[in-house]
Amino acid sequence: MPTTRRNGQLWSCEPCRKSKLRCDHTTPVCGRCVRRNKEHLCVYHPAPLTTNASPRGKRRKQKISLSVGSSNETDDWSQKKASVSTPGFLGQTSYFDVFADGENGLQIGGPSSSPDSVSVNLERIQLGARALALLKHLPTYREILTARYKIWKGWTLGWPITNIILTSTEEMWASIQDEEPDEAQQTLLMSRRLFEKHNEPIEIHSNTTLAEFASAFAGRWETIGLLFTSIGLSVEYLPNGHFMNMDEYHDKIYEPEKIPLVSTAIGDLCLQFCDSSGIVNDMQCWLLLHHISLLTIVYGDGDYRPWRKLGDLATTTFALGLHQESENCPFFLREMRKRSMVASYAIDKALATFLGRPPLISGRYCDLGMPLDLSCEQMVAEPAEREAAIARLDSAGWNQDGSLERGACGRVTLIGAIIREKVLELSLCPQTQDLRERVEELSQDIHKQYQELPAFLRWDPNAQTACSNWDDRLLVDLHLEYLYNDFLLYRILMKRTNIQPERIISLSLEIMNALLSMVDRTFEYPTMRANIAWLVCHAGLPSAGVLSADLLRQSRLRTPEAPTRSRSEVIQKLSIFASHLGALVRSEEGNYQIAQQGQRAIRCVLDQVLSAPNALAFPPAADPIGFDIDDSALISADLLDGIDIDERGPFLEWLDGTMDAQEQPWLTWMSLS
Repeated sequence: MPTTRRNGQLWSCEPCRKSKLRCDHTTPVCGRCVRRNKEHLCVYHPAPLTTNASPRGKRRKQKISLSVGSSNETDDWSQKKASVSTPGFLGQTSYFDVFADGENGLQIGGPSSSPDSVSVNLERIQLGARALALLKHLPTYREILTARYKIWKGWTLGWPITNIILTSTEEMWASIQDEEPDEAQQTLLMSRRLFEKHNEPIEIHSNTTLAEFASAFAGRWETIGLLFTSIGLSVEYLPNGHFMNMDEYHDKIYEPEKIPLVSTAIGDLCLQFCDSSGIVNDMQCWLLLHHISLLTIVYGDGDYRPWRKLGDLATTTFALGLHQESENCPFFLREMRKRSMVASYAIDKALATFLGRPPLISGRYCDLGMPLDLSCEQMVAEPAEREAAIARLDSAGWNQDGSLERGACGRVTLIGAIIREKVLELSLCPQTQDLRERVEELSQDIHKQYQELPAFLRWDPNAQTACSNWDDRLLVDLHLEYLYNDFLLYRILMKRTNIQPERIISLSLEIMNALLSMVDRTFEYPTMRANIAWLVCHAGLPSAGVLSADLLRQSRLRTPEAPTRSRSEVIQKLSIFASHLGALVRSEEGNYQIAQQGQRAIRCVLDQVLSAPNALAFPPAADPIGFDIDDSALISADLLDGIDIDERGPFLEWLDGTMDAQEQPWLTWMSLS
């Protein structure tokens, strides 16, 4: 062949020519193909645009079949859609239970299910291919996930399962690249393969190994969705400086604030693909858990989308039978199902609390088994190693090494969620009879549960290592949740009886002290700032509202009451908290405006209190006393005199213990991955 083309330019090899990439023209193999591991495809064709008629016609037909969509799905709505759905869990009142009961002699096994042969819709193939185009950044995804799991290992999937998901996707993508040299066709081919696997049921039995399970769920849309939602959640753990060293940082998709948006869109697309085929399996449940947490970050807990997906999650958990002890499945999957149920139950209570709605997953219908205090690595280990780890647990099932990177967080999450459901029952029940006694009883139960936790799960604010590592940060989170449960109880009592108990003031101070202690230390450790804005708004603002209201009330009294706390301490705490509101909630976050309004409102209250005639610093009293307060007085025009009218709305919401946090994630604290 001639050394140059007619225009005098050197020939390009076929892979570079088809990909429209600059070739270095090295023979026999160009440098670009060596770097891309395509040496076997690197050839210099003497007439690249000349092919035989028959293969050309065949190839053109194949390309058209992959790129031209079908309109049958939208044009012919009278046809029943294909489905691979199975009946799922069937309880004692189900239509089939009598036939499955061996005692009456009618046992005939489970109900048969003949999945339809699902034809591949070409429009969906194209839509899926658009999402799969982002797989070209797989090395970056591995870097993000690896960095995230070095900070916190999680307690549901953990690194072992996440690594399997990542590795299986990398292997499938590499196989597609080897099979199809044309980059434009690679994503279409992989999309088709993913849809084809919808027809393959996942068979699980008690002897299923982790490798067999991994092979069964590899190459499915659920896996792709889990990969991207995990990446979106991982960004919360990484400081912005982490992304500066990435090659793709200047790609607009890889701006840290854009990654959760893209991950949410792909996760939602994968869930739609699963829903259209009636798929219900463990991976879909994991995907829903991650997707809901991501939705709260992107759209906020008050948005309808997380609540709607929570309904899907509740349906999926019951259809899978996660509300009862799993049978006929391997140990690692049985334990993972327990953790999935705990996470679903806890997310349900968190969103129900935020929205003031009845929870969708009621604990009275669930066998909420406590997960073992094992790490995710121990959970999927060989039987001998696993049994040795179980033998090292104490009589109550807790690890004796003081590690939070195992199942301890899941166990504490379950304890807290059960208490939160009881708090919700009090809040949503219209009856006020014996309310004070019920509140006191539940408050004592909260204290008892907290004191019965192992010592390594109780935060010590005086410890020298407080908040200096991620474990201590988690302890503060758990401590704040414990205090906030108590806070909610006394808010219920205050709202129903119009009597402000002294306990709510002391709780507000405890919450403020713990929060400020953590914030002060996390300024030194950027990786510890994950979800810090959530804590400031979730627990900090209601507490600040109660303390500010109490200061205002006392400043308007003609005869000062006997003080029950250091007035100067409260003022100092509120001043520091107001300054943190401006520093911790970034301008790109959804709650930035509310944080700014809160900062201005608190400062206006402090200015008004400090300029009042009786603005004296009283010493703390020895014995706390209770006092009655009329809620209407707290929100009167006189009480808020001096505060801009534009700031009264948000501030009154804090006085009431609520806020319109439309874009603040409540759920990411559980660190589900």
